[in-house]
Amino acid sequence: MTSPQFLESLSNIPQIDYMHSRRQINPSFFLKRIKWLIKQIPGLMRFCLNTNFVHITGTSGKGTVGAILQSILACAGYKVGFYNSPHVVEVYERMKTAEKISSKPLKIQTLFIPALTFDSLTQFLKPYLEKTILTSPYGLPSYFEIVLTIALLYFQQEKCNYVILEAGCGGRYDATNIIPQNRLAIITSIGYDHEHLIGPKLSDIAYEKAGLIKKGSKVLVGPKIKGKILQVIKKEAKKKNAKLISITKNEIKKLENLEINKIIAIKTAEILKIPPNAIQNGIRKYTPLPGRLEIIKKSPLIIFDGAHNPDKIKYLLSQLNNNPAIEQLSNRTLIFASVDTKNWRAMLKLLIPYFDKIYLTRHNILHRKSADLKKMYNYTVQQCKFLGQVKIFIDPSDALRQATSEVKKNDLIIATGSLYLIGSLKKNKL
Repeated sequence: MTSPQFLESLSNIPQIDYMHSRRQINPSFFLKRIKWLIKQIPGLMRFCLNTNFVHITGTSGKGTVGAILQSILACAGYKVGFYNSPHVVEVYERMKTAEKISSKPLKIQTLFIPALTFDSLTQFLKPYLEKTILTSPYGLPSYFEIVLTIALLYFQQEKCNYVILEAGCGGRYDATNIIPQNRLAIITSIGYDHEHLIGPKLSDIAYEKAGLIKKGSKVLVGPKIKGKILQVIKKEAKKKNAKLISITKNEIKKLENLEINKIIAIKTAEILKIPPNAIQNGIRKYTPLPGRLEIIKKSPLIIFDGAHNPDKIKYLLSQLNNNPAIEQLSNRTLIFASVDTKNWRAMLKLLIPYFDKIYLTRHNILHRKSADLKKMYNYTVQQCKFLGQVKIFIDPSDALRQATSEVKKNDLIIATGSLYLIGSLKKNKL
């Protein structure tokens, strides 16, 4: 059994899961659980206390902002760790380091954690996990909490100057909020996602995400956060005596040719006093995360995008609509799957007008339930009155094979709705 398989198998040990039990108990339980584990590991809490953390949350854009910022900080000469989730294909994607290895010409080396290092850290952690079962009042930590602990151990081992942490869900009680302080908290956007856990109102979601703000720190909010939602964050910042920083209209106008995630990353770098040339080089050297508008094949054009909430779908469609080359493509096929707790109806409603064929499927991840295929089919045909071809596939690879067998050179296939779907498809070759 590999280390990733071993960690996944721990789910058969009875434990309280953040994603399923948060509303049933005091959610502070989850932070106490991972804190108990980290305190058992010599030196790890000290690392968390002394490291420059940039902590990112938001309904959309946080992974991309983190990836761009990692590139910028590496170009400035720092060794930078970045933890984000979920992974698309392999768990190693969740933790990577970046550093400058040459100035002329500028070269940045970005690496996922090596499998052997992951194995070694998993072996190191096993006695501490066994100790949690017997001794901790909170029991065995979750998969997410254990993998985060491995990431922190890795960044400590690699002597990272900066660590960028992407929150998994919400922020206030998310495991990443174990860090005692940060250089900066970033809230990229506030929209509907994980409402069953941190909603149902946008103000509730904003309150949860504002929980990342630390006493006496700084918090940057994305330019789309306004009105009552911004007031929720301002209230939390005032309570924590933290400085709230917004992106001004002049700054947006100055960078109007750049997408919003790059603008947030640039503003972050300026707050951290990164030189302008390092910012420019970081933007230029940045490599997108897997499954984000990822072009798999150019003719026919096949795009994998892990958009999994309405805000992310809107962003995906905006990118497609602003690309003249894509607009000229003929037949368009959608491959769509969603986790059952996501708002798949809102996502499909946005997507359906753009496509000629719709293939509804599921992902292959065992620990997350897929949306009901029959309900999605009926919604597409009956409520949205889609007149094109609609099919369901219980195997996502069959959906992709069918789509590719029907398309011509100037056609388009897009798979979206879930990063888990993208991972399921990427494990199989076209």
